[in-house]
Amino acid sequence: MAVGEIGLDFYWDKAFTRQQFDAFNIQMELALQYGSPIVIHTRSAMKETIEAVKPFAARGLQGIFHCFGDSNDTAKQIIDLGFYLGIGGVLTYKNANLGETLKDISLDHIVLETDAPYLAPVPLRGKRNESSYLSFIAEKLALVKNTTVEEVAEVTSANAEKIFGQ
Repeated sequence: MAVGEIGLDFYWDKAFTRQQFDAFNIQMELALQYGSPIVIHTRSAMKETIEAVKPFAARGLQGIFHCFGDSNDTAKQIIDLGFYLGIGGVLTYKNANLGETLKDISLDHIVLETDAPYLAPVPLRGKRNESSYLSFIAEKLALVKNTTVEEVAEVTSANAEKIFGQ
């Protein structure tokens, strides 16, 4: 079981940056101590988050960068840490470049996720998100990767089972 969604968020306010780093480090240490994966939420702090995770990943910490929506270079840095990319409804958005980013990323490094109740995929954008909408994300990822929805579902589900130990 994951310790919980943890991470750094510099989007609204940088006044508590030190406290965020301190709490993040404590949570990563606990995850290592208990052998649990982490799910990382980072907003406007990707570079800092990756740097903070590096020493813990070197000690065996694993997890998912939740709601990934960054560049190909960033995706590769995360994968090099042994972490997965959490891909949700943003992949389906018209102006999101996430599909282009994921073209060269193996399905072996991806898990599908919602950000329920937020970020519902197209054609349900603006509605309350729920896990039954994952099929729209799987369909879009299959299109991006030029593969089948079945393969996307099989590989990403196997990845989730690996990370969460089911």
